[in-house]
Formats: sequence, structure tokens, C-alpha cells
Amino acid sequence: MFGRKETTAMSVINKIDNYRRDIKYYFEWLTSKGLRHEMSQNKKMKDSQKGKRCFIIGNGPSLKHHDLNKLTNEFVFTVNFMMKSDNFKTLNPNYHLFFDPVVFGMNPDNKDEKERIDLIANTKKTNPDLTYIIPYRRRKNFLKWFPGHKFLFIYNYKTYTPALKNASSLHRITPGFQNVIVYAINTAIYMGFKEIYLLGVDMTGFLEHFEYNKTNDNWGHSYAKTDEEKEKIKSYLKEHQIDNEFYLKTYGKTFEHLKTMQANVLEKNAKLFNASEHGALDFIPRVDYETIFSHTSK
Repeated sequence: MFGRKETTAMSVINKIDNYRRDIKYYFEWLTSKGLRHEMSQNKKMKDSQKGKRCFIIGNGPSLKHHDLNKLTNEFVFTVNFMMKSDNFKTLNPNYHLFFDPVVFGMNPDNKDEKERIDLIANTKKTNPDLTYIIPYRRRKNFLKWFPGHKFLFIYNYKTYTPALKNASSLHRITPGFQNVIVYAINTAIYMGFKEIYLLGVDMTGFLEHFEYNKTNDNWGHSYAKTDEEKEKIKSYLKEHQIDNEFYLKTYGKTFEHLKTMQANVLEKNAKLFNASEHGALDFIPRVDYETIFSHTSK
């Protein structure tokens, strides 16, 4: 994303800044019994699924082209508002990740946001064993809204760079990633999974708003949006001046983080596959979804 000089300068700046963030974290770790407890809980996850396989499910429209019933007894991660889809019950995920700051600042007095809070609350009935993975520093509202839910907290505060070692050590300070899928892959590495399959990670969401007066609105999510929801999204984008330049920059950073995470997977002698038949994620090796289940069964 930068020239050689800019990359070198940013590398030095990030390295210095990460030292500062390390110091701040360890000071909090020394003074906070709660933080020490949560990090010790995370350590129990290390290599807990060593040698096994898992599926990380995005919300892309390509999910419509796959039989998700095949994943019922697999180890599954879901993300964001998958519970808006009927697929959520089918998948019966083991872990669900939220990392968008907007989610943790939802206002229960707002009708739309209250509906989202209720969606998360109701997963306690449909998926009682589900564990949510969220940022430690954003936990306050979630603990208040969902007292009966299971949580694991990640202290995501460092800047992610290719030179950063031990990015997947979830029992200490970790990087902040551009996209929730990268957090899921990093968690899977920490848990020791040997094969990690991505499904519905299409990376086409920016196309949902990219073209003016478009006739195709099937780029964003696997679940449908009402006309009212679409209009509210348009208003939000306009109000916050979120344009195509913003989207392209954030997606570029996401691809950059995914490439670095792919290298991390290989360093752990694990494998990362893209099991989606469609989508813009072009550099992670694709595998035919049906063949994953043709020789083995759980």
C-alpha cells in the first residue's frame, strides 16, 4: 500500500508504538486481577483442538450455494450478525466473534439496535453452549446486556505488521485486525487447528454500495435486508461521509492482513483454504466444498 520508503518509516513508527502499547498492557495486567483471570482463561484454549479442522463462516452471499447442513457436527466459527439468518441455527456454531466497535456502542433505546441486542440475547436459548469472543476493552455493555452468555476476551491493542511475532498468543496482548475474519483465523491458529476452511468470506461487501443506481444488490450478505434497512444504511453512509475511497482502503488493508495471516498459518504447519465457490478472495487456495466431506466424516 506504500512505497519502500514509506513502508520502512511506518515499520519503525509501528515498532516504537507497539513497545508503548506493550508497557501499557503489562501495567494493566499487574494492577488488574480481572485481566489476569481472563488471560489465564484464554490460555486454556491453546492447542485445545490440535490437529483437527474447523470452518470459519462469513456472511457473504456465496453461502446460498452450499449445503450448510454438512457443517452441523463440525467445529464452526461465525461472525457479526449471522444470527439474522436461518443459517445460524443450522450451523450451531461453537464460537461467535464480534469486533466492530459500533456493536458495543448499541443503544437499547433505539428500536433497530434494540432488535439486534435481542437477537444476540435469544441465542442463549437456541445455542446454549455458544461462546462469544469479543474485545476485552469493549466488554462493559455486553456483560450488562447478556449476563448469562459465555465469553472469551481478547486484548487487541497492538498494530499488526508482518514482523510482529506471537500474534496468536491470545493469553497476552494481541494485534488489532482490520476484519473479524482475521480474528477468527488467529483464534483457530491459537487453538491448534490443522486445517482451517473459510466459507462465505467473499470480500465483495463494498460492491453493495460501490456502484451508483445499480440493479444488482446481491453483493453484501447472505441474509436479506428490508427496504427500510437499506434506506437506513444509505442514510448512515451519507451522514458519516463513507464513500468508495473509504471502502477500497479498508478492503485493501483487510487483504493485506489476510495475506500476513496466511503466512502465519503456514508457519504453524497448518493449512488455510477458501471453500467458497464464489467471491473476490483470490490468493487463498480454493478447495471444492463437497470434496471436503467425501473421504472423512466426523
